[in-house]
Amino acid sequence: MDRHHAPYTTSPAPAEELARELRSLKSESGLTYARISERTHYAKSSWERWVNGKQFPPRDAVESIASVCAGDADRLLDLWRRADGCRAAGTPAGALPDTAVSPAPGPAGAARSGCRQHHGHRTGLLRPLVALVLMLAAGLVLAVTGRWPSRPDRTVG
Repeated sequence: MDRHHAPYTTSPAPAEELARELRSLKSESGLTYARISERTHYAKSSWERWVNGKQFPPRDAVESIASVCAGDADRLLDLWRRADGCRAAGTPAGALPDTAVSPAPGPAGAARSGCRQHHGHRTGLLRPLVALVLMLAAGLVLAVTGRWPSRPDRTVG
């Protein structure tokens, strides 16, 4: 395989790995979300989202669950830092590309840390912005040239 089309890693992205570790820790502890919630300052619904990978947890929540469930805080925090690094690099941690393409330029640590690169996410943000700019430009041209669409006069009878 040539150097321009490096294959993507099949190992889980850091955020996926973190969620898997949180699920395992919760399961091994035998605690319910309600019990974990009682022992921390987070709601049980938040714990459900974090443990199931639906939402990225705050750092202190990871520290809290490690303490409450007697987990390896250093390992969990290392996973959290790597996943947060992917988020900071603008890479959706669980995103997979349609095809293997060369990694996008960015923080060198992002590719080495296991972040899965996804190149289409920028397009999704760019399209609405371009549409807005075009609408504003069209409005400006119409205002400057004075060529507003004519409206029939309305008379009140």
